[in-house]
Amino acid sequence: MSVDWKGKPQFDLEAAIIEFKTALPGWWYSVCECQVSCDASCAPTTETADIGLVETDMVFDGGFHADLRQPSTMAEALRDVMRQALEAKSAHAAKPTD
Repeated sequence: MSVDWKGKPQFDLEAAIIEFKTALPGWWYSVCECQVSCDASCAPTTETADIGLVETDMVFDGGFHADLRQPSTMAEALRDVMRQALEAKSAHAAKPTD
């Protein structure tokens, strides 16, 4: 018998949260799941030095979002938005300044 999303364990979520908070301290995040997908979102807050990115790069103002079709996990979704944010920070840092 297979386990559907309602009974599927989320064993790796705590580790993913620790990874996220280490990589992006002070950023907000959310995770959720339903029968269709596992989802996550994140963005900088005023509690992080990264808040200035919101004013200089619109990609940070909209935040980062993942909508992973089932079967997936909330940890995978959180790691996906973390990867998106870190890649955007790296790309922003590589942009030439005027």
